[in-house]
Amino acid sequence: MSSFATSASPAPSFAPPRRATRALSRSSRAAATAISKRCGRPGVPAAPLPCRPRQPARRRGFPPQHPIPLSPPLRLAPWSTSMRKTPRSRVVIVDGYSTGRELLRELLDREAECLHLQSTPELPAPVANCFDRMPYDGDLGYLGTVPAAIEALATLKPDAVVAGSEWGVTFAERIAAGMALPGNRFETIAARRDKFEMIEAVRRSGLLVAEQAAVATVAEAHAWAKRHAAWPIVVKPMKSAGSDGVTICQDHADIDTAFAQELGRENFMGCVNSRLLLQSFLPGPQFIVNTVSWGGRHYVSDLWSMSVAVTGSRVVPGGIHLCDPTLPRAQALIAYTLQVLSALGIENGAAHTELKWTPQGPALIETGARLMGAAMDEPSYARAGMRTQANVFAEMLASCASGREALFAAGCYGLHRQMSKVLFNFAADGRIRGTAGLSRLRELPSFHAHYRPLGRGDRVWQTGDWLACGGMVYLVHDDLRQISADIKTIRLWEARGELYDVAPCRAAA
Repeated sequence: MSSFATSASPAPSFAPPRRATRALSRSSRAAATAISKRCGRPGVPAAPLPCRPRQPARRRGFPPQHPIPLSPPLRLAPWSTSMRKTPRSRVVIVDGYSTGRELLRELLDREAECLHLQSTPELPAPVANCFDRMPYDGDLGYLGTVPAAIEALATLKPDAVVAGSEWGVTFAERIAAGMALPGNRFETIAARRDKFEMIEAVRRSGLLVAEQAAVATVAEAHAWAKRHAAWPIVVKPMKSAGSDGVTICQDHADIDTAFAQELGRENFMGCVNSRLLLQSFLPGPQFIVNTVSWGGRHYVSDLWSMSVAVTGSRVVPGGIHLCDPTLPRAQALIAYTLQVLSALGIENGAAHTELKWTPQGPALIETGARLMGAAMDEPSYARAGMRTQANVFAEMLASCASGREALFAAGCYGLHRQMSKVLFNFAADGRIRGTAGLSRLRELPSFHAHYRPLGRGDRVWQTGDWLACGGMVYLVHDDLRQISADIKTIRLWEARGELYDVAPCRAAA
């Protein structure tokens, strides 16, 4: 799942003097030196600069983030308060474009020093106009290859280098390994990004997974489908995110269509689909298990059931719903997920695992070695008595050992109130011509907030991924039946066009 911050890009929170900026492009070591000269302590500004109000960016799937909370948060358990470390922790966040923004906020709340590092010379296209560097203590930009970045960061002596989004996973892990910082097992790094290698690694550990093949031509795809002899078949990119390019094929004609659309295309992550992954379809409900690990120990921060519909060949998301972790099915999902983490070598950091509950039990869809990419908005979590995964990860990174022990002693979150996140479903491409109907959401008894709503003139696309176009609606209530009723009402209003007023694509043009 993926959803991203939507602010315009103001000036960075820290920029070296002009002379040092020119040197930055010539030498990665000079970049670190320039920061050191600007700051009282090597590599970090003497004091963090305050955040500025973020301005909305008008891009697909990245609406402005102005929540509309209606009620105060619950008081969390005493052990959940920030535990500050002296001296301040220094954390480098690589590609903090997604819910890395939430990790940044949580770390700053704990008085950690946060530096941003790009894994590529240019920002990825989906975030190019909406990434906000402003809150960081320092923006390192792009320091070059992994060895060059390691050389530069050696001067800064960070306590951790972590991924802020799927884009930064491999780059961050390679740097952490090269600097002997806490990280995941290096020998399994390919399995944490390549979806084919991921499933094979989990299969070797003896866990239930889909049958699969990685192919480069449609002829190979048809040959595998004939050998597999069972429909439907899932076709997806090897290295993408947010259900981008995922197609449910009911027959050979669907395979032809999927390959015509996806093979050779640049996917959401900026990778060209030179090969595509074919997998057997896993029947059953879909779930998410989010974890944070440290030293090979794991904490389960949240577990969600997913509302997903298959319309033709498209996967249409509806939302996710917080689960009671004490129920038998949840316990089985958690146990399976912890075995997946071991198989993939995830020992330090956040992980986001999606899986199915099949007639034979849990089966992996995929695991991302990073925070959950969908909305993770702290005010609504607090209203439900929950901590975000970013909050837990920040505690691991910035707290003292006793803070980590408190988390591991609990082992898993507790369910205090019911909570659901609801996505908007758009039936066709179009353009927003009115948003007055969104005010109706306040009529729902369980409504808490709507984050990142679209504005008049924004484009929308037919829903087929988890990029949360239209923003995210949070429902929080003590009674799950009330939330279920409110979701039905939202879908009714949506079908009638009573929330977003959308002009069809031709009319919009």
